[in-house]
Amino acid sequence: MAAKGRYKNDQWNLDDSFGLGGTGDILAHMALDTDPPFTLGITGKWGSGKTSVMRTAFATLKGNSLQQGLAFEKAISERETTHWKALAFDNTKRKRKLDWDEKQVSTAEQCLSIWFSPWQHQNEQNPLIPLLLEIRTQFSTWIKLKEKAKNINRRGGLAGLKLIELVLDAAATLSIGRNVNVARGTSDSVRKTWNEAAPNLTELSDGQRFHLLFQDAVENILTTIAGKDNPSELETGARLIIFIDDLDRCEESVAVTLLESIKLYLGSRRCVFILGLDDTALLGTLSRHWQDRSEDDNRDYLDKLFQATLAIPQPNQTSVKTEIAKQLRLHNISHATARKCTEDITNLLEPNPRKLKNFTNSLCAAWELGLGHGWQGNDTLLLRQLILFQYLRLNHRPVWRLLERQPQTLKLLHRTITGASETEPLDMEGLKLPDQRLAQEMFSRAFAHVLQDNNEPTLRGNSTNLESRHRNMELEQAVNLFIDRLDRKRSDETFKTLFATVFSKNDVVDRHFLSLPDPEPAP
Repeated sequence: MAAKGRYKNDQWNLDDSFGLGGTGDILAHMALDTDPPFTLGITGKWGSGKTSVMRTAFATLKGNSLQQGLAFEKAISERETTHWKALAFDNTKRKRKLDWDEKQVSTAEQCLSIWFSPWQHQNEQNPLIPLLLEIRTQFSTWIKLKEKAKNINRRGGLAGLKLIELVLDAAATLSIGRNVNVARGTSDSVRKTWNEAAPNLTELSDGQRFHLLFQDAVENILTTIAGKDNPSELETGARLIIFIDDLDRCEESVAVTLLESIKLYLGSRRCVFILGLDDTALLGTLSRHWQDRSEDDNRDYLDKLFQATLAIPQPNQTSVKTEIAKQLRLHNISHATARKCTEDITNLLEPNPRKLKNFTNSLCAAWELGLGHGWQGNDTLLLRQLILFQYLRLNHRPVWRLLERQPQTLKLLHRTITGASETEPLDMEGLKLPDQRLAQEMFSRAFAHVLQDNNEPTLRGNSTNLESRHRNMELEQAVNLFIDRLDRKRSDETFKTLFATVFSKNDVVDRHFLSLPDPEPAP
């Protein structure tokens, strides 16, 4: 594995840096402890760590990493082999941590886990087809690995692949309505049901016939996985576990078609589906797709589809602080400064792994740029000030633009934030009294929600207007906006407290925060 850099990417990871690994272990256990058919939703906001949790469970269940390529990246097998193998349920150290009983271990040994990212197939009219192709590809890879180890019933494996190809043909007919013949190798009951039904798969019974064919293919695959000669020898717990990530990133038609396919065609007694999604975003997708349905109808639809949901918890604060401080230390920031600044960052930001990584990366880049410019002074104070400027860059861009163009207005921002009673004009080059008043008005507007009494009218409107606005929205949307508003308010209140601590009333924005230094004079 390549050496780790000083800036952290936003790809999923298996190293549990933010303390979410235990959730992945629970998910793997749930996948084995359900009664199929079963669909489980893994819910969480954008950037909350859903993919990392699902990948941990996938690796625990010995999902195959070799075919998991990423756009614009090398195959995951080149990045994650060590962690991947260490997470497998049959790894000696892992066994002790998981503490599964014999039944769970036996079930895991007769399972095949598949990973599918539907948003990578946005151009497919029928997302069921790329899902089935992924099952075929990953099962084929499993066969090749076993062939190398000379530990497989090759005939059974080829039969399973043939059946999956037939299922693929049948899936295509669900879209285009052409006839399909059932190949040799299907069970007698499936062949009988198929042949007695109308030959055209656009008839009403097509879904039932497709369901039987898919179920037969799954049982043949699992028979090969378990090393058995006949599906009747399978343990009752043997199952195909399908992880579907980023469903809410899909186009509306793709997301809905895939959900309908799972509901109508893939509900096999040997299948467990695990779907990673932002449930709020998915509800919005359903509302746009079925505009004549109410919010309650769409929620009922999801309740019927999912037998359980597992919400991603907030990351462990101790782990978060450890990771941020570790990254700051990589940039030659002292232990004491790193600890203090880590507290500022975690107090200031929402506990979202993606946002924390993004902010810390940007902060470190700005710090390195400043060091290259010859920053002088107290590192702790400079970095704490830089944290607040970085916060303004990301969350109050108009305020930061004004400070960039007029660094002296930091004095006016200080007056605004601290509620200072001074009213006399400041001696600012190029800014007369009317301009100073206007700048302070801009700052007051930006932070009105943390500067004024909540019962008083604000520059953005009084409480009556806000209530009226929310009444015209669906309840789900109104609650989400309200929560976002509370999050922003909490962060801005923290900013207000920190700002009064690290800036004085006479400070201006240090030139190193804004521009390149003057060139060295020629010798």
